[in-house]
Amino acid sequence: MAQNEVSTLKKGLLVLELVKRSKGITLRQVMDELSLSKSTAFRLLTTLEEMDYVYKIQTQYLINHKMFLDSFEKHSEMEWASLRSIYQLAKKLQMSTYIGKVDGTDLVMTQVLHSPFQESADEEIGNRSKLHQSALGKVILANLDEESLESILDKLSLERATKNTFQDSQLFRYHLKAIGQEGYAFDDEERIVGIRCLAVPVFRNQEVVAALAIAAPAVQISRGNIKQIISKLNTGSKAITKEIETIVNIK
Repeated sequence: MAQNEVSTLKKGLLVLELVKRSKGITLRQVMDELSLSKSTAFRLLTTLEEMDYVYKIQTQYLINHKMFLDSFEKHSEMEWASLRSIYQLAKKLQMSTYIGKVDGTDLVMTQVLHSPFQESADEEIGNRSKLHQSALGKVILANLDEESLESILDKLSLERATKNTFQDSQLFRYHLKAIGQEGYAFDDEERIVGIRCLAVPVFRNQEVVAALAIAAPAVQISRGNIKQIISKLNTGSKAITKEIETIVNIK
C-alpha cells in the first residue's frame, strides 16, 4: 500500500465505481467482486446510500446519477421535477409515471412518480438508458425532424437490454415510422422483463422536447386498454406542454 493511501476511502471508491458500472448489484456481488467481508461491504454500501451516491431497490444497489450532474444539469433536472400536472395523471392512471428527455443517444429520466404518487422518486431522476430500449426514447425519436433523427441514429448502438430489444437497425427505422403515424410508442418488455410501457411525445413550440409514459407489469397493459391509457397520456402531455411554456428556463 502506498504511504499516503487511505484504505477505507479506496475501498469506498472501488465500491462506488463498481455500482456505477453495473445496472444493479447485490451485496453478495460486491463482496465477491472486491473480495470484501460482508460487514465491510455492508458498511460501505450503507454509507454511500446515506450520502445519496447510491440507492437501493429490494436487494439491488444502483448509482444515483443525479449526484454526478454538473450545476447546469442539476438546475435543468430541478425545473423538470417541479412540474405538477404529472401528479394528476399518475393518480388517475394509478401506474408509475415518467417524463424523460434526450441527451445524446441516451434517454434521461427527469421526473418519476410511484404509488401513492405524492412525492417524486428523486433517486431515479437522472437515470439513463439507450433511446431504443424504451417507449420514452422511441416516441421522441419518432417525432424528431429527419436531420436530427439521422444524426442520433448514426451514433446509436442498438445494445440489447432484454431479448425483446430492437437490434435490427432497418427494422427499427420502420418501427419509428409506425410510431410517428400512431402517435404513441409501446415497449413490450424491451428494457425490463415483465414490464410494459406506453409513451407519448411532449411538445413545446411544436417541437418534441420530452416524452411522457406509464409503466406497469405486463398483465396490467393489454391490447384491450391501450387506447384508454393513451387518451389519458395525451391529455397529460398537453397539460405538461401548457405548464412548461410558463417555465422560461426549462430545457
